[in-house]
Formats: sequence, structure tokens, C-alpha cells
Amino acid sequence: MTTLPETVQEYSIHAAHSFIQTAVFVDDRIYERGSASANEPKKVVVPKSRKRVSRSASVESGEDTVSVEIVTEEDPAPDSYDIVNSFAKKQIVCSLYQPKKTAKVSPASDIFPLCRAADVVIVDWDLFGDKGQRALELIDGLISQAVWDVPEQLRLILVYTQEANLFGVANDIYEKVHPGVGDSFKPLEEEDGLAFHTENSRIAVLGKPGRERADTDPRHIVDESDLADITVREFAKLASGILQAATLLGLAEIRKNSRKILSRFNSDLDSAFLTHLAMCLPEEDASSHVIPLLVSEIEAVLEDALSSPLMPENLIKDWCKDVWEPGDHLANILGDGNNYRAIGEAILTDGFSGARSVHTCIPKISSNGNIRNASKIFLKSADDNANHRFAHLMSSRTFYGGAPKNLTLGTIVFDEKNKRYLLCLQPVCDSVRIKCKRSFLFVEFDTTVGTGNNAATHAVVKSGGDVLELFYQSKSYRSVISTFRPTMGKDQVMATIEENEPPTFVDTSEENYRWIDQLKTAHAQRAVEHFASDLSRVGLTESEWLRLLKKK
Repeated sequence: MTTLPETVQEYSIHAAHSFIQTAVFVDDRIYERGSASANEPKKVVVPKSRKRVSRSASVESGEDTVSVEIVTEEDPAPDSYDIVNSFAKKQIVCSLYQPKKTAKVSPASDIFPLCRAADVVIVDWDLFGDKGQRALELIDGLISQAVWDVPEQLRLILVYTQEANLFGVANDIYEKVHPGVGDSFKPLEEEDGLAFHTENSRIAVLGKPGRERADTDPRHIVDESDLADITVREFAKLASGILQAATLLGLAEIRKNSRKILSRFNSDLDSAFLTHLAMCLPEEDASSHVIPLLVSEIEAVLEDALSSPLMPENLIKDWCKDVWEPGDHLANILGDGNNYRAIGEAILTDGFSGARSVHTCIPKISSNGNIRNASKIFLKSADDNANHRFAHLMSSRTFYGGAPKNLTLGTIVFDEKNKRYLLCLQPVCDSVRIKCKRSFLFVEFDTTVGTGNNAATHAVVKSGGDVLELFYQSKSYRSVISTFRPTMGKDQVMATIEENEPPTFVDTSEENYRWIDQLKTAHAQRAVEHFASDLSRVGLTESEWLRLLKKK
């Protein structure tokens, strides 16, 4: 297996390199460098001409005198070979695209679908002398599409320009894109204002060599032969965290093993699957069984193909040394004046209990220790909710593309009449193939926020913009039963969605149960197990002193 880098920055670059497959280079002069062989005479390329104002000549106009100088500046055509070759060395397919002079770049144009499908789009600023108008339209369309239509797609857009004033180009991009995206679209100070981020896209302005740019950092000037290297590094900034980089590596391995996964589902199995489907009908549509089969194969690829460990110890140490910024809240947790980085590194390499033998200021995380304080050590601040968001990621199902919500095992709802959170314990097999009204079993949650440093929590949910910790009460007297009718044509109870309203289940009494979250199967099954264990308790009469001893 591949040896992984040992710094966070190089780990992110390695992941980006593994993930990127396609790039599109858009320029109006790609084919001006003749494609003739070495034995044939080369064409003489006429460079673009630009006008600029200077003080060397004067033209009188009424009472004012304006100095104008017409200067012809060489703007060489891009070296297609250097560009393609630099990407080819990194196993990235780079498509060179020279639009016609009259070509459009709107979402309905020919070029837009090509750019939309690519991981990276590199576009020349001045296409046919339009001073950035088409580049701006293309960038704005791609960013808007990534934000509103396909929010899960990562995309890097590089503006590669001969313009002397890169900051003017960046300003034009901001003025064009910001109104449609909002305040999340801001120039990055660490990039001198020449790069912008949205949640899933990055735009960077790069200068072509050969121009004097006195106020521009040389790192923003890129030779064509280095374009692929810079592309990978810029893309890595879209997924710069340890978890994001590890995820990119996983996605890259799934791509590489796509043929192997497909071979597991070859056409020879179609007859067997259709037989299985027919035997399940009419009670169940077995086509949904393909999903768990595919999930298991993807899981096998990740387990077998990814390096182990996925995050080497030196990588974690580098995060502690160069990435982590200890917050002011550590003075209250570890004491003022301590070497927080040394303490953090000890915890990350030896665990809390091992590090505590050296650094006694580390809070205990045993049952009688302050677990919540210990869990805040690596957070940015005392109010940071990263632990809650990570817990939610581990326990709750993610919904992509606005998938409809159905009532089943693990569904968390809010009973709007009685103002309480409920967890659905209805078995999956009793949540489908419903032909008439059916009773559903719920168990009530208690909120646990603010009830103690080590208060137990079973679920973390997002409700109304807040993060809530919930504890389910596995008692029969805390259970709730409500009756629902199946949604017409679905044989399931589906949430209704009104405009600007959250998904809601409506029972036969017209009571509303607002959809909150969906636990993953294993977490929901744990709740069922707790509930069943409580129901199976044996009540008996015994000596009281023996009963009390058993409780200690």
C-alpha cells in the first residue's frame, strides 16, 4: 500500500491528487501555436494588442491635454503541450477547449456542460478581447449551479490571465458572484484577496508569466508547465482537514475500483435477481435490495484498499503542532501557563489516561471525571459545537438531494401538540407494505443539555438551528402509540412537505409530528434493545437487604 505523508498539508495534497480526474482548459488561442511537425515551417502568431494611457504623447482637446500611448504587448498563445503534459504526469485528463468567437458560455451553451462535469476549470480572462465578460458569466454560472443545483459537487475554478492587475480581476469576480451567493463568498486574506471560497467551490486568480506585477506575490504567478502542480495544491485547499482528506482518499479508491465493483454484479446474475424480485412481489419491491448490496461492496473496497492506519501518528502530531490553535478556554480546563501543545500531543499519542500520568492537569474521563471538559480540549472555543456535529455524523443518516422522509425505525419526530421529542421503535418490516391505518410505537426523549457534566446522551439532533442532546427513556410508561394511514400509492407513511415548512407526519387524529432526524440502523436497534430489556425484567419478591445490595 502507498505510504501516506506525515504532514497535514501534504496529506491533503496527496488526497487531492488521488481524487482529481478531469480538468478543462478554456482559452481563445489554444491552436495559434501551430500543430505542424518539426520539419514544417511554423506560423507566425500575431500577438494581441492592448491600449494603455501614459504621459509620453499629448493630444489637445479643448482646454485639456490628455497623454495617450498606443502600446502593442505580446500575449503569447498557451503552450498546449506543456499544459496537457503537466496534467498527464499526474494521471489527470485535461481537455483543451477553444470556443468560437461568437460562442456563448451560459448554462444553455455547449461549453457549460463540459465545465460542469469537470473537477477543475481553468479559464483565460480575456476571451477574444471581451475584458473578462464571458469568463465572468461562466464562473458565475458554475458557482451558482454548485451552490443551488448540485451542492455536493466539489469544483476548483482557476482564472489564468495575462492581465497586469490581478486584483482588478479578483474584484470583478467578487462584484459578479457575490450578489447571487451572499456573504459566504469573501476574498481570503491569506491568499492576498486573490482567492474565494464557497462551501464547495474555490476560485483563484493566477497570473501568466511575462508581465511586470510589482504588487503581486510571486506565488500567484504560474508557468504553464507548473499548472498541474498548482491545480492539485489549490484543490487540496477545498478539502484541507484530516477527515476531509481521508474522505477524498476513500472516494478516489471507489473510483479506481469501479470496474471491480461492477464485476460483482455482472449480467449473469440478472436472472437470479429477477427471480428474487418476482418471489417478493406483490408484498415487497425487492429492487431496493440492490442498495445494501452495493454498500457492502463499497465498504469492502475501503477496508481493503485504503492504507492502514489511515491517519499515521506523525500526521496527528503535525496537526497538533502546526494546525491546532489552542483556545483561550484551555486556561480553565488545563490551567493557565501550561504548554498546551505538549499536553495535546501527549493526549493524541498516549490517550487521556496515559498522558495524565505525565500531565496531571488533564481532566479524568472516567465515570466520575469531567468528560465534557476533557472533550473540549481540542475545540476552538468553549462554545464550539464540533463534538455535537461529529456525534450527529456518526449516529444519524445523511439525506442527499432532498430525499422524501418516511416513518420507520429510528425516525425522530417532535410532537407539536405535547411539545416532546419521540423516537420511533416500529420495526422496519412493519413500516412497509401498509394497506390500511396502522399503529406506530414511539418512546419519549428527555433533553439532557445542562443537566450535569456527565449526563448521559443517546442522540444529538439539530432542531430550529440549535443542537440538542436527547436521552431516550426505555420505559414502557414513557412509550407512545399513534395511528397513521399510508401515503397514497406508497404503502408507507411519508412526510408531507408544504412550502417553507419542515417535513411533517400527520396521524389519523390530525396531530402533527415534525420530522427531526433519522438514526442509523445500528443506533436505532440499540434503542430497541434497551426498550426490550426493560420490558423483559422479572418482578419478584425478595429480601430487601439483598435487593439493595444488588443495586450497588
